[in-house]
Amino acid sequence: MKIKRTMILGIIVTLILSVVSKFLATFLPQLGAESIAMILGIILGNTVFTNKRFAPGMKWAEKYPIEIGIALLGLTVTFKTIENLGINGIAFILIQMVLTIAVVLFMGGRLFKVSKESAMLMGAGNAVCGSSAIAAVAPVIGADDDQRRTSVATVSLTGVLLLLVLPLLGPHLVGHNNVLLGALVGGTVQSVGQVVGTAALINPTVVTYATIFKMLRIIMLTVIVLVFARMAQKNQAVADGQVASAKKFNVPWFIIAFVIFLLLNSFLPLPHVVTGSAKEIASFFGIVNLAGIGLNLKFKTIKDSGVRFLSYGFVTGVFQVVLAVILIKVLF
Repeated sequence: MKIKRTMILGIIVTLILSVVSKFLATFLPQLGAESIAMILGIILGNTVFTNKRFAPGMKWAEKYPIEIGIALLGLTVTFKTIENLGINGIAFILIQMVLTIAVVLFMGGRLFKVSKESAMLMGAGNAVCGSSAIAAVAPVIGADDDQRRTSVATVSLTGVLLLLVLPLLGPHLVGHNNVLLGALVGGTVQSVGQVVGTAALINPTVVTYATIFKMLRIIMLTVIVLVFARMAQKNQAVADGQVASAKKFNVPWFIIAFVIFLLLNSFLPLPHVVTGSAKEIASFFGIVNLAGIGLNLKFKTIKDSGVRFLSYGFVTGVFQVVLAVILIKVLF
């Protein structure tokens, strides 16, 4: 989307907040730049930056840089990532993701009574990679801005909770085996930054294993987007009384780019400066995304979703950890 003059001020504010959050994360590594950006964004967006002149740029910064970040994530993983996990590791991630999505969709519809779009966003965010997955899924299922922001906020807060709890509970749940601890963290925690932060609170070796498990979840992002797009299409077709297979949907450009970059990185010897830069840029745009979401997320939206959504996120986080521990005991 083209940047208009009315957007410049809001974009600058969001970028400054992102840089400040990244700086503060050096002093608060347990929390992470993404969480800091979202928390500060919510506070500032409801107090200091309430003037409507900031809104266009903040909304642009919330939506579009993350698309580039998602595309660049393809340069941070390879098919070798899958091979390194082994059959049991791959089975663990796939079963964890499928059951997480199934249970989150069930709970969303039956227990917490949220919209189908919100349940899908919660499923994608928890199963794959937090706000990046939600940003990828939202446009293909027709989710509105409030649904997207509330889901991101809930998933991010759940990730913060897991970040604080798993380093303490992990060794008691799966023992002191670094591979199993990496599976627990990499298979449950939402964003990449939170995975690294959580694992770092255990030990550096767990960071390596947790990142590998997390990368497989990211590799599955394209599949998840396509599945949810098809589900949304069928839901709409049923609502309109149409044949479900009659319509087509367009795959977002950044998902196509993600796959292309993944293939390039898997089969060509790309320089470290390319892959390293892609990782840094993707990470920063993830911070920009959370800063923008925080700045645009109003207290009224949080109040309207209230205890119901926070409970939805908490129960989902508990389920993911319990499921991961069971699968680890069975598969490893």
